[in-house]
Parts: sequence; structure tokens; C-alpha cells
Amino acid sequence: MRYLFLLAMFLMFIGALAAQDFSISGKVVDKNTSLPLPGVSVFVPELNRGVVTDLDGMFKIVGIPEKNIKLQISFLGYATIVKTVKANAEKDLLFEMEEYATTIDEVVVSGAYIMSKESSPISIEKVDRVDLLKMPAPNLMSALARTPGVSEISLGPGISKPVIRGLSFSRVLSLYQGARFENQQWGADHGLGMTETGIANIEMIKGPASIIYGSGAMAGVVNLIEERDAQAGEIEGDVNLRGFSNSLGGRSELGVKGASENGFVWSLRGAAESHADYLDGDGNTVGNTRFNTQNLKAGMGLQKKWGDTRFRYTYLKQRLGILEEDEMDELVTTRNDRSMQLPFQDVRDHFFNSETNVFLGEDRLKATFGYHINQRKEIEDDFDEVDLGLRQSNFMYDIKYYKTITEHVEAIFGVQGFYLQNTNMEEAEEILIPDASKDDRSVYALLNYNKDKWVIQGGLRYDYRKVIADASAPNLVDYGFILPGNPADRRLERSFDGFTASGGATFRPDNHWRFRLNIAQGFRAPDLAELFSNGPHPGTSRFERGDASFVREQNVQTDFGVRYTNNGFSISGEVFYNHIDNYIFFSPTDEMVEDLTVWVFEQADARLYGGELELGYQPTAAKWVNFGSSYSWVIGQRRSDNSFLPYIPAFRWTQSVDFRLKSMGRIQRPYVSVLGSLIFDQNRAAPLEEATPGYYLLGLNIGGNIQVANNVLDVYVSGTNLLNQTYLDHMSLFRPFGINQLGRNIALNVRIPF
Repeated sequence: MRYLFLLAMFLMFIGALAAQDFSISGKVVDKNTSLPLPGVSVFVPELNRGVVTDLDGMFKIVGIPEKNIKLQISFLGYATIVKTVKANAEKDLLFEMEEYATTIDEVVVSGAYIMSKESSPISIEKVDRVDLLKMPAPNLMSALARTPGVSEISLGPGISKPVIRGLSFSRVLSLYQGARFENQQWGADHGLGMTETGIANIEMIKGPASIIYGSGAMAGVVNLIEERDAQAGEIEGDVNLRGFSNSLGGRSELGVKGASENGFVWSLRGAAESHADYLDGDGNTVGNTRFNTQNLKAGMGLQKKWGDTRFRYTYLKQRLGILEEDEMDELVTTRNDRSMQLPFQDVRDHFFNSETNVFLGEDRLKATFGYHINQRKEIEDDFDEVDLGLRQSNFMYDIKYYKTITEHVEAIFGVQGFYLQNTNMEEAEEILIPDASKDDRSVYALLNYNKDKWVIQGGLRYDYRKVIADASAPNLVDYGFILPGNPADRRLERSFDGFTASGGATFRPDNHWRFRLNIAQGFRAPDLAELFSNGPHPGTSRFERGDASFVREQNVQTDFGVRYTNNGFSISGEVFYNHIDNYIFFSPTDEMVEDLTVWVFEQADARLYGGELELGYQPTAAKWVNFGSSYSWVIGQRRSDNSFLPYIPAFRWTQSVDFRLKSMGRIQRPYVSVLGSLIFDQNRAAPLEEATPGYYLLGLNIGGNIQVANNVLDVYVSGTNLLNQTYLDHMSLFRPFGINQLGRNIALNVRIPF
């Protein structure tokens, strides 16, 4: 690590000597009227900086490297433009924007290369911050689960984790500020643990991304992208206020950021959220589903000719109620009661992060370092006692060198890894997994060819992981925790290694068609719970037992997608087949330990297949209205007997109609959106799993910008489950108990910029 750090500092010094000051300038106009468009966002994702056009539609971005960079030009109600330009090479750029209600193409960064979403051979979905504000959810993952091919496993509105094309738990990797976010995702009752505070957008890779991110990304990636830096010489801020009718929830967020003329940037943001117990469609209170969170984040950095560097700190505290089936009536208290009651989780995260980019001509070095401290307490019997207590620390690094080989060929060479330690708190009353460490190291190389109508990508990666389980600590000895095989020194060591490869291509013969094919390997080393768990888990009320002989999961997934667009009409289809060896899953047994059912991990070969179909239509004669629809499906089976896998989402069909209305006095850019979701019967239940009947949910969004004095407020009102349906979600951990999901909910969100 010391040599890597010295190399980064040396290259930064060389870059500082070689850098020059360049700029990009131009004008943005309406394609039909040729009139200038003020307030258009002109953004450089590679630099995380940008400007907005002035009253004459003009813009200028200074202090950028002399190299090919991607520009994203976006404006509400217009199709996003993505264009590659070179600083100082093109003067007085002219961008003509065309009215369009939805955005098909935009820049994405999660596929390692910064490129147009439509050009990427990897399937990447993007959810913008505005989408979260228009239709908020009690937690971030619930909002993301509206994306085709993405769903959630939930334990009430405060606890949920991502499911991408039927795969979940430790198979979906979370990225925060460019680094791994490890927070015990192996637990069924452990949520994503990330919030929308200070986030510009979220990108989700649908399919194996192990070639880029390593173990844990065999299903895909959820990548939270930080908000943009302030414009040079400006201080910007905003207040976000939100309320939920169903859980009487409230969220407040305050943020401010600034940038000096000499390149110093800074930001500070905080948020707090509180919810009471929710009501189902019959008006019944679901006791102890209350939760509250507090979030604080700060950052500072430099933007210079040689590149940029940023340092950030994030603190997140969550207190999450846990429902227990045999105490449901006792857990119901007064309607607005928010005080914690037993049992509940207390989860705290400290995340330190640095990201540095150094530009060396057309080449770039990017170094990301992170240190994450996660503390998880599950408190069940007494407020002064900790039933399950885990303390985790994780140091991670990812150093990439982007090498421009020719005008159309770029390579990435990288080293990546982390060192994680997980220990049981001495005061914990129960032990589920032993103390353990993970040492993960990898090297990889990726190649990208981008010319005319073709984008072709390929890569190769080698990973090595060593896992050491240690049950010799006095608290584990006193508890009587036993490792598999009961070794005399109370230690076990496992190692996992191997190569993975991927390749894909995108072909865009004209402005109407796009074809995409990707074949990728993914892998996942078994997590600590799957290998070594041997004890009660308070959050799930069961006894869990692992198997130290498990080998790593390995998959090969093939994706094929087609999109056609013409005159406001678009249709796209994506199909996939995922072939998995050594798939690990959880199932109950007939064995009991005291009053807890024993659940064991098993390993078998599996397959998953399915896809997504999306339609969009904006009539040429009525560009103020837009129709959309999507259909997503996935089937998961064991390959040995074709029996179905557990926790596979039901087929889903969504519909939407969006109306963009004319401004009315102080109300600017008003809109109305009607949304429907038909969830079909899930009759493909796994052994010992019950089928779930389907249901229909209706939603409505209205909003716009309201002029108040010299300020413009963004006001959004949304309604979900307006028909107040009483239903069971197949992916809910409440489903086996017959506990219904959230009833009708009205949310109000007000954003006040200053």
C-alpha cells in the first residue's frame, strides 16, 4: 500500500507540472424555435462540475484538462444531449435541444467508463434525485424498487435491501462515494443502510459486475452518486421538508455547498427522519414498525488544472423497530408514538472517504480510499442489554489507471481490495457468527473500443480472498460458541480465488436502433454467516447454522437488449439467462433449539432467467403528454430438479401517464402523473414457501415550481396505494406472518433553494 500511495503522489506531481488551463464554451437553444434556453444544466461527469446557461443560453466551463471529455446537457421537458468534446479544440459550441417528456439517454459512470447509457454494453438504470423528490418513499430502497428488474426484500417500511433480477443479499454490491459499503448485508433483517442525503442520482447495474467491482457484485450494483460541486465563486444551499400521512413520518434536510474561484470546494449536509407505526389497507396498526434516522455528511476538496481531490465524512444513525409475531398486539401503542420499544436495532455508520483524479494528457489516474466503521446492536429483552452486537471496520482501496491507446481505444488497469474485521461486542448476550477477518486483493484490466456505431468492451480479473474465523476470544469461549469441526485452536481459515472475464458490445446503426449483447462472469465468496453462523438471530427469531465447506458462487449471465425509437415512440426489450454454480440459499428445518426453528444454508446449482419490456410514447401533436409502460419478470430454479428458488419477485406490469401543463401565474412547469402497478400472482413458490396472490396499486403525483417572493420552491405531492389495497408482498419478511403492507399514503415534499 505504501508504494501505491507514493506512485499516486508522484503522478499527481507530474500532472501538476504538465497541466494547462483550458475551457469549453457554447450556447444552448430550442431546436424548433432557435430561441436561447436559460437555466440548462451543462455538466462534466468526469470532473463532477458544471454550470447553467445564462439568459442568452450561453455557458462556459473553465479549468478543465485538454482531453476528450463527455458533456451532458439536460433540461426539464427536453431530451438530454450527450456529446464528446475536447477543451479549446471546438469554439462556440451550439446545442439544439428538442422537447421530450422522458430521457432515454444520459451519461453513466458505474460501468467503469464514462459514457452514454445507450452506448454501454452493460445494462445500467439511472434514478435521478428529482424522481426521488416527486415520489418519495420511507426508505431509499423502496423508491429504487420501482425500476424495472429491481425489487426489494423488506421488513417493514424502514428496513429493505435490493433485489436485482431475482438475486439479493450479499450478491448485490452497494457503492457509496465510489467505495464499497459493507454493513452486514448477509442478515435478512439488515437493510441497505443508505439514505438519499446529498445524492444527485443512483445508478443500478443489472447483471454481473464482478469484473469491475469484485466479489459481491454477481447480481449487480447500487451506486449512489454524490451531488455536484457548487459553481466557482458561488455558495448554494437548499432545505427539503417532507411528510408522510400513513406513518405520520417527517423528514427534514438542510444542505449548503460552495466553491471558491481558486478551486476550493466544500459541502455540509444533514438530515433527520422519524416515523410512527404504519397502517395497512384495513386501517390496522402494525406495531413496532416505527423508525428514525439521523444523517450528517461533510466534504472538502480542490479542483485544479492537474485534476481534483475530495475528502468526505458521513455519519448515519438508525434506530429500527422489529416486529415479533407473538407480540403483535402488545407492540401496538398510541397512533403517534415514536419512542423505541423492544425489540429494535441500533445501527451506526462512520464512513471516511477520499477520491483523487490526476490527468496526464489523455490519460487519468483515479485513486479511491475508504474506511468504514459499522456498529450493529439488536436489542430484544432489555434496553440495557445487547442481544446481538457486532462491530465491523473495513479499509478499502481502488486505484485505476485509464490509458488512452488510440483515439478509439481506452484501457483500464487497476488494483482493488479491502481488509475487513468483524468482532462481537463483549457485552453481547448472544453470538451468531465468530470474530473474523477478510483480506481481499485483486488485479484487473478492461478494454473499451468506441468508434462510429460500435462500442466493444472486454476484461479479465483475478481475485484472492482469505477469511479467518476466530472463536478464541473470552466472550465467545464463555458463550460456548463452536466453529464447524470444533478445531482445538478455535480458528478456521478459508481462501477463495479465481479468474473472471466479461465481454460485450453495443451496435447503434442509426438514431432509431440500439442493439446490446453482454456475456459476463460473476462470483461471490460465501459471507461470514453462510460459512460460520451457529446461533440465534434476534432480528429474525430463528437459529441459523452455516457450512464452512461452501465454495464460492460462480455465474455466467448473458444479456441481450434491443431498443427502437422514432417520432416520440420507443420500445425496448432486455432478456437475460443467469447460469449459477454453487448457489447458496436459506431454508428451515424440522429441528428446534429451545423455542427457535433451525434454519440452515444449502448450496446447489441454479438458474434464473427473465427480462424487462418497456414502452414509451409522446404524441408529436401533443408533446405535453407522455405514456409509459413496463413489464418485468424473473424465474429462479434449482437445476437439479427444477424446483423454484425462494425470494423471487412476482411478475410486474406498470403503467404511467404524465401531463406537463402550462404555467399558471406563480405556478411554473406544473405536472400531473398517474401511475399503476399490477403485481401478478406469485405461484412459483419454493419448497416450504407459500404462494402469494397478486394485487393492483394506484398512484398519483402532482407538482411544480412555485414563485414565492424572489425564490422558486419545488413542491411535490404524491399518493401511493390510493385504493387502500390490503395485500401481501411476496418479498416481505412479514408475509409468512400474514402481515399486510403499507396502506394509502400521501406524501408532501417541499424543496427550498437559497
